Amino acid sequence: MLVNEHVRFGEGGTGDPATGDRPLLYREGDLWYAVFTTEYEFDPSITFHPSEEEVGIDLGIISFAALSDGTFIENPHVYRNAEDAIKEAHHKVHRRKKGSHRRARAKKELSRLYRKARNKRRDFLHKASHKLIKQYGTLVFEDLHIDTMTKAPEPKQDEHGNYLPNGAAAKGGLNKSILDAGWGTFVMICSHKAAEAGGKVVKVSPNGTSQACSGCGCVVPKDLSIRWHSCPHCGCELDRDQNAARNILQRYHMQKQNGAGSVPQRSLVGGL
Repeated sequence: MLVNEHVRFGEGGTGDPATGDRPLLYREGDLWYAVFTTEYEFDPSITFHPSEEEVGIDLGIISFAALSDGTFIENPHVYRNAEDAIKEAHHKVHRRKKGSHRRARAKKELSRLYRKARNKRRDFLHKASHKLIKQYGTLVFEDLHIDTMTKAPEPKQDEHGNYLPNGAAAKGGLNKSILDAGWGTFVMICSHKAAEAGGKVVKVSPNGTSQACSGCGCVVPKDLSIRWHSCPHCGCELDRDQNAARNILQRYHMQKQNGAGSVPQRSLVGGL
């Protein structure tokens, strides 16, 4: 981008962009970046979103997001698609002699692949969030604790001190997919865009949104392998993630009425 004007920075800057007097310069691979911060007056009280439509959003792995109105956002699987090339680049670096020009070139190529994946993910998140903010006035997400969700399982030992299978391999694959999707960054971007557009992003409790039936409220237990919600009590049939998105939106409506983050659910024991 070309800027046809001079920019003057104050003297004695700290290099921290938060001070606003000098840009923060950093290097990534063979590229240099300058980070600027700006301030502008913004009054949210005079900004109104043209739409009053509300939508519940369930973030996932197979589909990036399922919306309560039945819309699905495809997951680009950015890192997964680049994983083979990144692994090969890692192997190439290790095969090169330390300190050699060939190793330096291999490291630059590895850095380029990581940068390309990050840029692709960032581009997808910005475009998807822009589309949602443009259409809906209120976006409702689950209040997910991603650090806890992606935590490695604790090792298990028997009485003799031998380590037992703890599902670490399967959990590692799930964690990689969650981090690849960039859920936390997506919600943050949506929050910023919504504030500027006069909309809002709210979060509700995630407990039981996939298990409860959005049609009748009864709990229908199912593990992650079951992708279709089929309620034996009210006959509700729909995609598992869409069912969760509808529960998320309903939970927000109940939260507005009752000031609570969860929806009262009928128990299967003695509740029918």
